[in-house]
Amino acid sequence: MKKYIIILISFIYGCNGQSYDTQLNQKYVSNKNEFNEELTSHFPDKAIFNPASVVNSKNVKKNNVAFMLYEYQRNIKQIDSVINKIKDITIAKYTSNDSCLLIVNRFETTESYENRKDVKINDKWKVNRSCYQNLYPIPNFINYNNANEGSDLKLEGNFDIYVLEAKSGNHFKEFDLQPNPQMPIEWKNGYSRGVAISKEKSTIIYWVIIW
Repeated sequence: MKKYIIILISFIYGCNGQSYDTQLNQKYVSNKNEFNEELTSHFPDKAIFNPASVVNSKNVKKNNVAFMLYEYQRNIKQIDSVINKIKDITIAKYTSNDSCLLIVNRFETTESYENRKDVKINDKWKVNRSCYQNLYPIPNFINYNNANEGSDLKLEGNFDIYVLEAKSGNHFKEFDLQPNPQMPIEWKNGYSRGVAISKEKSTIIYWVIIW
């Protein structure tokens, strides 16, 4: 089963200033409710669409089940508020410039993603590196605005990546997932959730991924 939903939104300006589009927020909430509430508890109740994008993927064949919210043009107060909420429940923190990161579906490119093409594992040595041993999996942020194809993570600039939870194995009966050939043995299946934040890019990314 293949399903991708991406919503691109920005504020609507009216006589009384800025306001979020109620219908689009309802769609955001509806998409969020398709996933286990415990997995999405770190997401905002309502998204701040100024601008933002929502990704709802159910591509079981490619081990790409995900719900993600990209919020752009956030101010420092909004960013610091999120950091304060998650700092005490973070199990690991990485940066986008770390030399070793365990990335789910790292070989997916914009072309293969958008055209539903099979992924080519060009650098097999990246599937299972010794430095992955104590790392938790994080997403391939392929839906990031102006995704950087030169990076396996697809992010540009400096991002702090907060992992809130990650477990290996098949935990969700609704998704008949086969072992992911892009992942090391101990993480052939699993799930991860967290938040990636860049003050430099004024961006907050919430994620839950299942593979």
